[in-house]
Amino acid sequence: MSALGTSRRCAVACLALALAARATAQDPAELTPLATRVDEAIRAAAEWLIANQSESGAFGSHHSPRPIEIFATVPGSHDAFRIGTTGLGVSSLQDFVRTRGPDGRGERALAAIDRGIDYLLDNFDVKRVDGTEHYNVWAFGYGLRAFGEHVLQFPEDPRNGRIRAACERLVSKLGQYQDLDGGWGYLSLSGVRTYQPSFTSMSFTTATILVGLDRAMRAGVDVPERLLERALESVERCRTPTGSYTYGKLWNTRPVAGINVAKGAACRTPACQYALDLFGREVAEEDHRRSLEDLLVKHARFQVMSLRRPIPHESWYQVSGYFYLYGHAYAANVLEGLGAEDQRRFGPTLARAVLVCRQPDGSFWDYPMYSYHKPYGTAFALIALTRVALEE
Repeated sequence: MSALGTSRRCAVACLALALAARATAQDPAELTPLATRVDEAIRAAAEWLIANQSESGAFGSHHSPRPIEIFATVPGSHDAFRIGTTGLGVSSLQDFVRTRGPDGRGERALAAIDRGIDYLLDNFDVKRVDGTEHYNVWAFGYGLRAFGEHVLQFPEDPRNGRIRAACERLVSKLGQYQDLDGGWGYLSLSGVRTYQPSFTSMSFTTATILVGLDRAMRAGVDVPERLLERALESVERCRTPTGSYTYGKLWNTRPVAGINVAKGAACRTPACQYALDLFGREVAEEDHRRSLEDLLVKHARFQVMSLRRPIPHESWYQVSGYFYLYGHAYAANVLEGLGAEDQRRFGPTLARAVLVCRQPDGSFWDYPMYSYHKPYGTAFALIALTRVALEE
């Protein structure tokens, strides 16, 4: 039996090696230098976003080829998804112009940014659909990020007065939607519907909004100190002794549940660390390196296995496909703040991980969601890839 078992293992190993060799032989793209592949992917992603922006200036829509979709009531939740996706699209094209603009697509990208900003200015103040769904907090976070980065990148834009006023309104709205525990969540499932959400915050939602608040503050918008302190404390309370971050306050009583351990939280941890860093809350460089190691190497297989599974949290450790590009985009933000040695160590691995989601048409996606998934996925990919420094 032992000999038979050994023989089978050898046969399986040989088959795996043969398949790997065959796959490599059939994929000439792997023979192209990584820096070249990333540059091509960046340009194609920007082109896809520009070509797929709606006439209104928005990115994404409610249309879906699937008979079953995630919980999103019309019209409010789709207003939120569309504004959030548009904010991400604008931010990613701003990154593209900042890093690759002079290549000939710059003028078209600038025109797309202008249309996106106009759309956001006209539609940013989205409402929750009811006491259960308040996806609009995502729209507030990504809207603030797009607005703040636009003012910083284009200080002469005559719309900047309107943009700052919009940011002030969003800050006020965030005060209304701030959970009693200090953070922000996107669903209230307790059955108790309150004017100010009281169910639970989510660590990564709060981190996303803190990033948007940081950009607004850099653009000259005042944010109440108490609002910031409560939000930062909420994220910090979600940190586990192992360095990962629980899904949110409600999950803090179960820190070793699958979704909360490093394997389940790998896509969430960089966003939380990045948000804390922005506001001077100490995150050791070694903790950053560990989170990048967890996401890109140690637990990467669990993130990849979640890709494009149609049911939220159905994969191992309750990882959802829509964690993937989000997590890698914020990992790129973290990596950008580290030194050249860390860039060389993690940059190529991060780039390859993002390229896993690339499609033949130049878009990226990680989870099917109405018609928002390609725009938001492509935006996250652009945000990530434009921040990775690669050697030729």
